[in-house]
Amino acid sequence: MQSAELEELIQVITNQVVARLGDVTKSKILFQGEIETYPAPYVKKLSADDHFMLETKQDSDAILLCLRQLTVSQLLAIVRLITIDEVTGMAIDFLLAGKPIWIFSRFPDLTSYRRQAKFTVWKQIQAALQTLETMNVHFISDDHVFSRQFQIIQKRQTKTSIKRKFISRLELEQRWQVGKKLLAPNEILTAEAADWANKQRRK
Repeated sequence: MQSAELEELIQVITNQVVARLGDVTKSKILFQGEIETYPAPYVKKLSADDHFMLETKQDSDAILLCLRQLTVSQLLAIVRLITIDEVTGMAIDFLLAGKPIWIFSRFPDLTSYRRQAKFTVWKQIQAALQTLETMNVHFISDDHVFSRQFQIIQKRQTKTSIKRKFISRLELEQRWQVGKKLLAPNEILTAEAADWANKQRRK
């Protein structure tokens, strides 16, 4: 095998290794319960993004918590940061870590509370639930809301999918001969190339 073909083979193998390592660095989105119970178009869009990996097992590294419809009692518990069950406990953990929560349902209908409870009680419930958005809890009720929140988490994503390129000793020698001695941000020297470069610097 000629040296040029060997160089190409090495680059293909290293690209495959880097791609697999990239899967490990994807940010996790945690779904409470089965993913199949969530709106399929939104799940598909999240899973299609190379930066994210969907999970259903609780993971402290997840950057976003997705929930299905919650009761008013659960929502009020979250507002007051009081754990009343597993779901509210999980939600509060995310809020305390500064991470967003998406609830895939509409804002709760408080009509029945308006009819049953005293006016002051109803107003307190309404005011409490309206503070949820300021706490980074969002009701994903339509495409517009989903798109807006999706753009926000994409922007917050600090990890970038830079494609790494390994520079072999042969390629480095060729660059050195034409006076190109600097690497691009996405380029990494192989061990052999790094050794060769150190020897050149010592000359």
